[in-house]
Amino acid sequence: MNPLRMTSQTTRIAGHRGHSAGAPENTLAAFRKAHEIGGKGVTCETDLALTSDGELVLIHDATVDRTTDGYGLVCNMTYWEMTELDAGGWFDAKFAGERIPRLRDALLLARELGIIYQLELKIYDRNDEIFPKLKALIDELDCADLLQFSSFDFVQLRALKQVIPDVPTVGLSHSRLIDPAALARDANVDAINLEIEHFPSGEAYQLHEGGCAVFLLVPRPEELEKLKSYGMDVETRVVSWIREGLLDQIISDDVAQVARIMSTARGLNGTE
Repeated sequence: MNPLRMTSQTTRIAGHRGHSAGAPENTLAAFRKAHEIGGKGVTCETDLALTSDGELVLIHDATVDRTTDGYGLVCNMTYWEMTELDAGGWFDAKFAGERIPRLRDALLLARELGIIYQLELKIYDRNDEIFPKLKALIDELDCADLLQFSSFDFVQLRALKQVIPDVPTVGLSHSRLIDPAALARDANVDAINLEIEHFPSGEAYQLHEGGCAVFLLVPRPEELEKLKSYGMDVETRVVSWIREGLLDQIISDDVAQVARIMSTARGLNGTE
């Protein structure tokens, strides 16, 4: 049975890089904020990188330039050098002092609060190094239940599933797929994240018929406001997709937005 398949009443709530609309992305603060809003079981998408001294850390970019007060390539820095960087002040002064977290620290927080991480692998050419590190950490902390793995590299996901079969995998794609169920089956992934622009094409039906879960990224409310003023209500369409049972997880930078959409879909906000 696919652990990522849900019903219209149990669709997962997720935050992109944590609650990155209200806290500095990929920090423990963003993960805590996601939990405050989404509650126990909230999923936090985040990004895996590797330091020069072999520490697994969570940061999206290849460099630290955009999200810290430092500069340089992540892969050229030791973890000790990273601990000297402020990963929160760029977002808001109240987050000054936030650090780039280790995966280990994020997992300990996840066990404490009941968070699930969708861990995107940003390293595509070092499987022989990354996979054993991940497996050793998961075995040590007994935390396979706190993780999903995701990647744009379906070959990588298939290989990772052979090494760590207990963690579900999520294929990421910016393309409309001819036969998404066949792709999911060949890559042995448990879910595929579809693009919202292509969602009405019917891929969700194909995936569900093939036993695969369907994830969807929803743009932030401010990005949707202008479309709504022109008569295109994207959130209402997402609500209808949830009610039709087409979505197993919805994710946004703004976890409050996702929680509101889910409340509407479940008829919990007095709109029905």
